[in-house]
Amino acid sequence: MSTKKSQKVIGKTQKIVEKQSQESSNKDQKVKTKVNRLEQQTQERQNGIIYVGHLPYGFVEEGLKEYFTQFGDVIGTKLFRSKKTNRGQGYGFIKFADKEVAPIAAQAMNGYLMNGKKLVVNVLSEEHPDPFKYKHGNQKLFFINWSEKAVEESNKEKSNEQIVKQVSRLLANEEEKRQKLKELGINYTYPGFKEQLKA
Repeated sequence: MSTKKSQKVIGKTQKIVEKQSQESSNKDQKVKTKVNRLEQQTQERQNGIIYVGHLPYGFVEEGLKEYFTQFGDVIGTKLFRSKKTNRGQGYGFIKFADKEVAPIAAQAMNGYLMNGKKLVVNVLSEEHPDPFKYKHGNQKLFFINWSEKAVEESNKEKSNEQIVKQVSRLLANEEEKRQKLKELGINYTYPGFKEQLKA
């Protein structure tokens, strides 16, 4: 084997070894981060967190915080929202600074009737992951009014080319309908878009 060929083989094997070591180090890092996350979750929670379900429509984070401050110091509120509409999905979590406050608030508010809805309130167990530490928990969602956008799109001024294209499509569709009626043996005439164009 020539020296050039042997150098190429050595170079390729080195690259393969480097790639494998890099992949193994990446895997090790991922495993470490997962272990750290699990350790953080299993640690005893310092704050009391309660789940609040069956929330009435329009009851947002500010309202939740203001309402539940009667039980103690609220340090966090989390309302789950729809990705499409940004509207609340009717449930959320409240974090109290003092752990002992959570069961008192849950007991007092569970079954409470609010705007025609019966609230479901439970204390979050230690085994349950902290909802305030979810991966995309702090992602801001924005409401997009798609119906309004569609109305704006259809109402905006069209260019001459767009108008010609639209009219030609209407005329083609109308001609197709007339042909189908003829094939079915139906003798039916009606003033269509052609008559309107003549006028």
